[in-house]
Amino acid sequence: MPLHIVENVKNVGTFAIWKLTENEEELLQIRPLSKQEHNEFSCLKNNKRRKEWLIIRILLEKLAGKNVSLHYLSNGKPVLLKPELFLSISHSSNFVAVFISNSRPIGIDIEKIKENIGLLKNKFLLPEESLQIDDADNQLLHIYWGAKEAMYKMYSDYHLLFTNHLSVSNIDYQNGTAIGNIRKEDFCKTVILIFRQIEDNLLVYCFEKM
Repeated sequence: MPLHIVENVKNVGTFAIWKLTENEEELLQIRPLSKQEHNEFSCLKNNKRRKEWLIIRILLEKLAGKNVSLHYLSNGKPVLLKPELFLSISHSSNFVAVFISNSRPIGIDIEKIKENIGLLKNKFLLPEESLQIDDADNQLLHIYWGAKEAMYKMYSDYHLLFTNHLSVSNIDYQNGTAIGNIRKEDFCKTVILIFRQIEDNLLVYCFEKM
């Protein structure tokens, strides 16, 4: 049972990360489905998506207890209706991450580290960021990418654009921290960003600065 990490973020919440190694049958033994869940599960055709669907529910029960009620809004944002908690979910090619909080909005992103991410930088950097960051600085580009993914998930209801409304500053490599800023018209937020590498993935999570 590769529950890779369960970690409490002081005064914020808890996240858990699962490494995908089991097959579908093994996951179903860990998390049997109700009739309603089975109907939903049977509509999923992609094998990886089916395993992620199961792992998300395993992690939610680990973090929030039995009888969780997970729903997705029309924009794809996951929400917990029972219990009522702030929630963020992410997955890469080999990990699934779930973050919950009972106190404030949160976001999480886990991405497999890619080569030549600099070729994509204009899709997620502000124009001024793009001018300042070297295309070959793979680590820094992944921090920006993961940070903006996490911030976007935190406030996806606001239809934020990576290249217009989200910025990253004060990156501290030694402590794995940074500051995120969200600016869209009269909506302004400052968030704390935490990042670290997990095997060949970069994990970034964030929460509102209180």
